[in-house]
Amino acid sequence: MSSSLKIIHLASAGMFLGNVIVSGVWSFMAERTRNHAVIQFSNRLVLITDFLFTVTGALGIVITGHLMASRYGGDTAHGWTTWSYRLLGVSGLIWAFVLLPIQLKLRVLLRRHDHITPEYVRLSRLWQIAGAVATVVPLPIIYLMVSKSS
Repeated sequence: MSSSLKIIHLASAGMFLGNVIVSGVWSFMAERTRNHAVIQFSNRLVLITDFLFTVTGALGIVITGHLMASRYGGDTAHGWTTWSYRLLGVSGLIWAFVLLPIQLKLRVLLRRHDHITPEYVRLSRLWQIAGAVATVVPLPIIYLMVSKSS
């Protein structure tokens, strides 16, 4: 297995996990200020960094993971590879169909109002909960990749 492929895979995983964790913390801390301008700034940058780091990291993980899985008999040859694909897929689906739409709604609310509305607070809580789930779901992949057990 190519060392550079493994390095790219690990760097992609670091970008992906690092950004999803930092984005949640950053948003949480910004919202604690209750300052509309700070929250709006945070929301804008979370959207930008999600596209720069989360999407790039996820693509890097999937592409390099798929290339490396061929050395072990393919992506479904072992339980650990199958579960890794599933867990990353669940996280990606939560991001694409729950987190991103909520982030975009939050952005609209922040642009439409000069204060934090009850709808914003409700959606933000949902975003934090779904984001925590989307962050925790892929963490077992680290164990699966290192131990290569089912």
